[in-house]
Amino acid sequence: MTLLRVGELELDLITRQARRGEGVLELKPREFSLLEILTRHAGRIVTRKMLFEHLWHYQFDPGTNVIDVHIGRLRRQLDQPDESRLLETRRGMGYLLHERH
Repeated sequence: MTLLRVGELELDLITRQARRGEGVLELKPREFSLLEILTRHAGRIVTRKMLFEHLWHYQFDPGTNVIDVHIGRLRRQLDQPDESRLLETRRGMGYLLHERH
């Protein structure tokens, strides 16, 4: 599978390009990888530990804010003010990419 879709969000795994509706998202490589994980688990909570270990390939450090920084950057690209929010933070649990439009 080279194309992932969640509602109006589309990720092309070959070109590493992400789109929401007609707009192209300008994502850095790590942000694309983060969005890919969230897209593959759409509708399910993805824990900070899962993200950290998958993207950085070492043990989760609960004291680091590196995931928060990347989620913040991703959210600014993904969830524009005039659009419905796709990415939700579940406090104490992780992150959820919604399947709805």
